[in-house]
Amino acid sequence: MNWKNSQWKQKYKCKKCNYCFVKRYKQNDNIRTEKIFDEWIKELYSSRQLWDQKIKNKKEIFKEIRKRLDNNLIYQIDIFFENVKYLMIDWTWITSEICLIIYYDYVNKKVVRFWFYDWEKYEYIKNDLLVLRDQFKYEIYGFVVDWGKQIKKAVEEIYPTAKIQRCLTHIHRQVKNYISNNPKSDCWKELQKIITFENFKNKEIFIKDFDLWNEKWYDFLKEKTFKWIKFWYTHRKLRQAKSHIKNAISYMFFFLEDEYIKKSSNDLEWYNWVLSDNIYKHRWLRIDRLISFISLWIYNRNL
Repeated sequence: MNWKNSQWKQKYKCKKCNYCFVKRYKQNDNIRTEKIFDEWIKELYSSRQLWDQKIKNKKEIFKEIRKRLDNNLIYQIDIFFENVKYLMIDWTWITSEICLIIYYDYVNKKVVRFWFYDWEKYEYIKNDLLVLRDQFKYEIYGFVVDWGKQIKKAVEEIYPTAKIQRCLTHIHRQVKNYISNNPKSDCWKELQKIITFENFKNKEIFIKDFDLWNEKWYDFLKEKTFKWIKFWYTHRKLRQAKSHIKNAISYMFFFLEDEYIKKSSNDLEWYNWVLSDNIYKHRWLRIDRLISFISLWIYNRNL
């Protein structure tokens, strides 16, 4: 009979203090703690939910979590994925000093690469793209980004033939912030009718309507307000909205040419939202352990 797997356990009594205890088998105990840690990572349990469900000592749970996070060596995904041709890129700030950049293959639902940096810099993105191109031999046809000069410059240098699609949701949201939801002047109302997701479906009509609006309200946009020697443009917010659309218009309609290119980065935004929610649940972790937790979470989510 295998006494280790049986329900019967041997009791012992200490000769010095007369304390009765049951012998624990280390092998079974390790298996149980590993399962608890896997559930903590995969099932998105908080520490409080773990010790409520498992009726386990709070100190033991914290001890096991800290032990596994300190021994974690997964800080990067070094696995080759097949058919990686389209990526989304976005930054997420974990703390005020550390930000996380994610390269997300939204077709296969995998994070191809992630890394922790101290700031959003062109050199960091360039190094990551060089790894994807030279080490993993990925041929990327399209990128979907919420914009940033650093991302644009790095992508055009490493993948010059790739198409860069700007997120239309971010463009629409930013223009709405400039002109508000309830504009009063006719100029603002006409621009609000142009910036709709229905007009984004037709490139020629959108460009034509925007050019006509620009010509019609050219003098209105040039109005200035003078005070003593200084002056400024009267409709500054409206001019900002105009320049925002003008700079983005050449990167807005690649999704009409390629069916695999998405018009927004909502998939990665949702991924980052779930990640941020879990980071908030485990905000009690030390920074190095928090980085280990994020790495393990992304790694297990890919699997």
